[in-house]
Amino acid sequence: MSKIIMDKRGQVTIFIIIAIVIVVGITLLFFFPGVSILSSEVNPSSYLRSCIESEVKDTLSVLSKQGGYLEPDNYLMYLDNKIQYLCYTSENYLPCKVQQPLLVKHMEEEIKGKIEPVARQCVKNLEEQYKSQGYSVRTTQGQVEVDIELGKIAVNFLSPMTIEKESVQTFSKFAVSINSELYDLLSLATNIIQFESTFGDAETSLYISYYPDLNMEKIKRNGDTIYKLRNVITGDEFTFASRSLVWPQGYV
Repeated sequence: MSKIIMDKRGQVTIFIIIAIVIVVGITLLFFFPGVSILSSEVNPSSYLRSCIESEVKDTLSVLSKQGGYLEPDNYLMYLDNKIQYLCYTSENYLPCKVQQPLLVKHMEEEIKGKIEPVARQCVKNLEEQYKSQGYSVRTTQGQVEVDIELGKIAVNFLSPMTIEKESVQTFSKFAVSINSELYDLLSLATNIIQFESTFGDAETSLYISYYPDLNMEKIKRNGDTIYKLRNVITGDEFTFASRSLVWPQGYV
């Protein structure tokens, strides 16, 4: 009987140890996604994602409030923000002219220009991580590509790297994906701009009926229109301005 009790206690102890290991493993995966708990080696894509994600999100925060420009050049001031005109006319009675026909491409270039120095440093840090684990590393300094896609922002590190210890691994690039609904918001903004440039105004209720996750504010003042688009599920947002079909002062 004593032996049976001891065996059961031993089994309980083993189960407790296993549970602790599982909890610790999950904690490591959650808080340190760049580290593989099975091999104690760096996962390159996860490491680079954790390194660059905050820079991408900080850049998006600025761009989204300023009409897609880090340094707006034709803008209106609203609540201390410079909001870029994406459709503009200086004449009365006329629809505006589109100022940025390739909005998605422009945003990609803005993000790339801002994050590239940090991205290069992230690759250097990754190289040092491998070297600290005894790897021989050969790498070529490359470029960064940013693609705004449906449901995500893809950041590609075009930095070929070869690592060698017991075996040789070669990476032609490293791909990082960050969740974002910005593509949908930019598509909507482009559509609104087309309506503004054609008819002088856009009917917002039409968009809301088709996009249940969309919250849209349309603020008119002194001939200007500010559009604030927001995904109520993810919190992604995009704000821009238009000046179209303006009536002179004194006309209703």
